Amino acid sequence: MVKSSNPGKLTLKNHVTPKAGKINRVLKTKFGVSLDDFTNAMMGDVSSAQKIGELARQGRLSAEFAPKLAQAYQEIINGSTAYNKAISEILVNAGKSAIEIDKAVMNATLANTQYGHKRSELAAELINARHTENQRHNYQMNYTQIKGYIDAYLVGVDNQANLIDQSNRPGIKQLSADETYKTKIVNEALNRGDDARFDLITQKNYQPNTVRGLLAEKFTAIKSALGF
Repeated sequence: MVKSSNPGKLTLKNHVTPKAGKINRVLKTKFGVSLDDFTNAMMGDVSSAQKIGELARQGRLSAEFAPKLAQAYQEIINGSTAYNKAISEILVNAGKSAIEIDKAVMNATLANTQYGHKRSELAAELINARHTENQRHNYQMNYTQIKGYIDAYLVGVDNQANLIDQSNRPGIKQLSADETYKTKIVNEALNRGDDARFDLITQKNYQPNTVRGLLAEKFTAIKSALGF
């Protein structure tokens, strides 16, 4: 047996282990080797190196033979399972079939009784369904008539409002034009002082008397045609 040499002190800074303490403990408990073994072997400790080498040798053997052994065991298990499942399936199916035969006889007897009962129930359901349908039909007819009246009224109100909105457009446009004209007048006065030329600023007029009269006649004719 080779004696362990006395490893020196590792001066390289380990930044990882302090941040992975849980994983470090798992390495030892799950795989039988720790980072201390790694550090000692790296620093020349023979015992630690032998320990790691032996585990590595066993790992190589396991990697080579374990899958083959596992496959052999699996084939034994699968064969035994298939054999016993086949026997079980035969017996289970025999029992199920016997029960199904008995149930078929019972169901035929019960179905014969149910047939008579359901004919009586169906006649009662028909009477009730007819009554319910008559009630639904009467309600739907009344609902449809009232809905038609309300729809016609709402459409009339909407149409009248739309006509009023259209007739107001020249006035709204004129308000915007007047505001724009006033702004231009003020800017002209501020920019030119006594040299201001207000006569060069165009003032839009969307509501002359002739246009207002024409619009009034058109809207009156449209309202009359629509029945307002």
